[in-house]
Amino acid sequence: MNTFQSICLIIFGVIAYMMILDKNVGEYLTLIFKIMKVNLERYIWMIRFHPRNPITNLIKKWEYEKLAKELEKEFGES
Repeated sequence: MNTFQSICLIIFGVIAYMMILDKNVGEYLTLIFKIMKVNLERYIWMIRFHPRNPITNLIKKWEYEKLAKELEKEFGES
């Protein structure tokens, strides 16, 4: 058996044993994973909507140019 697999199995076994002895350990682990998920989503939102992100700025620039052309066409005909 691989050393990494052995270490993971031992860690999982210790955590499972602690969860069997005390139900609060399971709830604690659940909360830790929820916190990790929330932090990951927060970082993704921070990257996506940061004002100096060049990729999102370029995408918004294209959207604004398309909207400007549509408005020019609409108001130019009337």
